Amino acid sequence: MELYYNMIVNIGLLVLIANILVRIPVVTQIICEENKHIFMAKIVLGGIFGGFCIFSTCTGAQVQGAIPNTRVLGALAGGLLCGPTVGILAGLIGAIHRIFFDIHGVTTFACALSTLMEGVIGAFIYQFFHKRNIDFEWYFLVAITAVAECLHMANLLVFVRPFSLAVSIVQIIALPMIIFNSIGMVLFFSVFDDIYTRQNLIAADKMRLALSIADACVVNIRKSRITDGDYREMEKTISGFSRCRDVFFLPLSRKDELFSSDYEFTESFVNSMERRCTTELIYKKEKGILGFKQSLVASGSKVTMGNETWGYLVLVFDRRYSSPEAVECLVSALAKFFSTNYEAYQVEYQKKIRERAEFRVLQSQINPHFLFNSLNTISCFCREKPDYARELLLALSVYFRHNLNSSDDYMIDIAAEFEQVDAYLMLEKARFEDKLQIVKDIEADIHRQVPTLILQPIVENAIKHGAMRREVGEVKIKAGMEGEDLLIKISDNGYGIPDQVLRAFNDKTTKGRYGLLNVDGRLRSIYGEKYGLVIDSSGEGTTVTMRIPPKALLEG
Repeated sequence: MELYYNMIVNIGLLVLIANILVRIPVVTQIICEENKHIFMAKIVLGGIFGGFCIFSTCTGAQVQGAIPNTRVLGALAGGLLCGPTVGILAGLIGAIHRIFFDIHGVTTFACALSTLMEGVIGAFIYQFFHKRNIDFEWYFLVAITAVAECLHMANLLVFVRPFSLAVSIVQIIALPMIIFNSIGMVLFFSVFDDIYTRQNLIAADKMRLALSIADACVVNIRKSRITDGDYREMEKTISGFSRCRDVFFLPLSRKDELFSSDYEFTESFVNSMERRCTTELIYKKEKGILGFKQSLVASGSKVTMGNETWGYLVLVFDRRYSSPEAVECLVSALAKFFSTNYEAYQVEYQKKIRERAEFRVLQSQINPHFLFNSLNTISCFCREKPDYARELLLALSVYFRHNLNSSDDYMIDIAAEFEQVDAYLMLEKARFEDKLQIVKDIEADIHRQVPTLILQPIVENAIKHGAMRREVGEVKIKAGMEGEDLLIKISDNGYGIPDQVLRAFNDKTTKGRYGLLNVDGRLRSIYGEKYGLVIDSSGEGTTVTMRIPPKALLEG
């Protein structure tokens, strides 16, 4: 009965000590996954779990020269939790201590060998489970511990002499050690496993904080040029969310301002921000009064666009409120967000500039030919129908005023776009007279922002390459709402688009850069891939359909 009581007390004490240890920040930081690659951390962990083995040996009860104990919890758990180096080191420490604790004992060699084997078993099982991404469920822990203790009993039977003594010892200690140590392993393991849960919660909280800050700063970061006012606003936002002592968000040209701040930044810290760095600081204002180093921690990181650095972010915290690892995690997440968003906006901005340049080239292509044809047409009516000529001149002015305004207004109301198309059609109708018939079915009071000069190229294509190839050409324009989308259809009664041209358009392999392909590309880039032009063509004519949603992609 005393043996059972002693085993229960030992397990309880080990679990209690483990609970105390995992609440010490240094121990938690060492056990955390991100620090396992540090060799020194592994040595410290091996020492901690080896200490559990020593404690178990010292508190074990004496039974016929044997010491029933919970040593397996230190050696085996070290390997299962932290890997080969920790497990083997803990087992070695426990084995050496067991030898010197009772150097002439009948079970000394067998127990020392078992302790080392338990560390090695934990190391191998760790490798096996982690390679296959298997979790340590409680029944696995019970089975592994029971097998390890059975090997312990086998060692006693092999190495303890006389054999009758070994059998007697095993009969007494086997059952309590297998049962209680298996249960103890589940409890012991859960204490250390809880560290990872807490670290995941901390990381999730830091990520939530970073996302909140990022969401508040997005207005300031998504600009072609970030001003000093934007930097100051982002500093206030970060400070308000994170409750840090100070924030420095500086463009590349002002990195040296850190040296003139209220803090004593080392030059090595400022230079090492290129690879992200955390350091302790001295608060200059308090240094003269108190005369000793303050408990402050700063973490800094560069913000980049591609391979080029454009700014630096530094956060200063009171150490008692935040660990260096937590601060560095937050700064890293924020710097990555600022870098990604700034770079994405610059790509988007350059894309818009390119599109506008292509659009202006399109304008320059349309205007000269159309102007020449229109002036020729108007000149024919000047003597015979001067009033009609005047109306045509007004239509021409409307058309070109729209084109000039479109250089500044990338998006306009659909009503203004139809006004420009009406002016164009009036001039073309005057040119072709009865050979061109125009049919319009446009729903009244439609208002929707659309890319400027999005209809005229399609209407021109319908007249030039479709309707006017017939003896009497006909162009139909139909527009109206279909659900939340604006649906526009432009049809002609021409001979259709050649199959190879239509196939090339649908496959986006057309060599031309303007006309329908240009309009299609602009629609897709503004509204999304499913909002490109849809072309139905046959020998009876061609219909071009466009669908305009309520909002562009970037408007959400």
